[in-house]
Amino acid sequence: MGGPGRGTGAGSGAGPTLRRLAGAPDLGLRVLAGADLLDRPVRWVFTTDLRDPGRYLAGGELVLTGLMWRRGAADSEEFVAAVARRGAVGLAAGAAALGQVPSDVVDACERHRLPLLEVPADVSFATLTRRVMTGRWGEPADRRGALLAAVAAGEPPLDLVAAELDRPCWIVGPTGRVLAGAGEVPAGELAGLFHRGGGRARRARAEGRTFGLAPLVVLPRSPAACFLAVEDAGDADLGGVAADLAAAVGLEAARRGGRDQAPAPSGRLVRGLLTDDRSPREIADLLADLDLGGGDVPVAVAVSVAGGGDGHAVAAYLVTDTAGGPAAVAEWQDETLALVRLDAEGRAALPARLRSAARLLAAALPGRRIAAGVSGTASSGLGPREALQEARNARRLAALAPGPAAVTSGDDVDSVDLLIASMPRGIRRRFRDGLIGELEAYDARHGAGLTATLSAFLARSGSWQRCAADLHVHVNTVRYRLRRVEELTGRDLSRFPDRVDLYLALRLAEWERPPA
Repeated sequence: MGGPGRGTGAGSGAGPTLRRLAGAPDLGLRVLAGADLLDRPVRWVFTTDLRDPGRYLAGGELVLTGLMWRRGAADSEEFVAAVARRGAVGLAAGAAALGQVPSDVVDACERHRLPLLEVPADVSFATLTRRVMTGRWGEPADRRGALLAAVAAGEPPLDLVAAELDRPCWIVGPTGRVLAGAGEVPAGELAGLFHRGGGRARRARAEGRTFGLAPLVVLPRSPAACFLAVEDAGDADLGGVAADLAAAVGLEAARRGGRDQAPAPSGRLVRGLLTDDRSPREIADLLADLDLGGGDVPVAVAVSVAGGGDGHAVAAYLVTDTAGGPAAVAEWQDETLALVRLDAEGRAALPARLRSAARLLAAALPGRRIAAGVSGTASSGLGPREALQEARNARRLAALAPGPAAVTSGDDVDSVDLLIASMPRGIRRRFRDGLIGELEAYDARHGAGLTATLSAFLARSGSWQRCAADLHVHVNTVRYRLRRVEELTGRDLSRFPDRVDLYLALRLAEWERPPA
């Protein structure tokens, strides 16, 4: 009963054999049954503790088991018969749970002509899987099967790719964060090169090193393609390797639970802070539930993404990818808002991290416009409600900046900016048009330069001579232009309140100007 059966397909001598594994001194495997059948090649590895795993076997596997299915001798017969019937080449049983492999398991393997290896307690199944798989593949189908089997055994699939290519490898996300791989790598620079190349496989140089880059398509939770980076890849066909690795990484993510969802307490916390419909005690409890309570007020982040229908998903990815600490993320109207618990060092570094990540993510998603605001250090002395409001005001300012991605911190914004950013857009528009709308229209018709003269005059604190020097005109020309400004605006430039109003209107005109 129990020859190699269907699915072996490896060919004579392909990959490791049971004899090679049993002879490896560092593994310390002991042959308990089937010593005359050890030359069977191992196609891949399957780990299980199901009592009847037969329906999951295709033939040619080395089955690894911790014997957790065994309650008595009858269970051994059922398990071994199912494994042998499906064409597995052998059984490797761990001794950790029971101290040794029971004799009824050995007897069942002898009856079914199934080789049995005892795995010492200090040798993990992951180690055994790696040993089999790094010596197994030569065909693409072998590689994908090996990678999927490695995931099933809890082994990082990238380790097997690095072993096959014999080169350092990394998986890099669209924001330049290293998702897997060891050692220093210029991930942010490589991500920028990858996005500028249209997300296609290519060679790239960064910091004097050469890398092969290949897309891993869109992996779970990522709004844009991740990529495989291989140092000194040479002529290796990374496209096929990356496709197989993507399948394994996708399976790995599915086993961890797939796409994360924002927990309900995050939404309740944000809604309660913005609408003031939760008591201070309820807010404190929600903060504690989300691991955001105690110590300094959490850093607040507000993000908006324009130009696509999945803006909240993109924004949530950006926040969680760069947070660096426990975070509560929730959708609120057209924004994605978050509170993040960070120490002083992390708080100071967050705006720069967000700025770099937003720039790379926008490059990976052409047509999107990402604007983000971060609360400043001053808000840590107030409360989470004030921190969120400051982050939202900073985001409004970032949305007025040119380019596909902009991040503004509350520490970068003066009081005038925050005041104007907190005003509704309609009020800002009426304020500007009411003060300088006629002035701008006059300049548009006649090219008189009145608006520029007013701006220079206010920038020089009302000095006629310095304003004239900046504009390279005679001081009488400045006086004439400013009298015309007073006529068109109805304001007196000798009065400080009128100067302030006109200054604010000019600032609004600058912010409302469309991005270049």
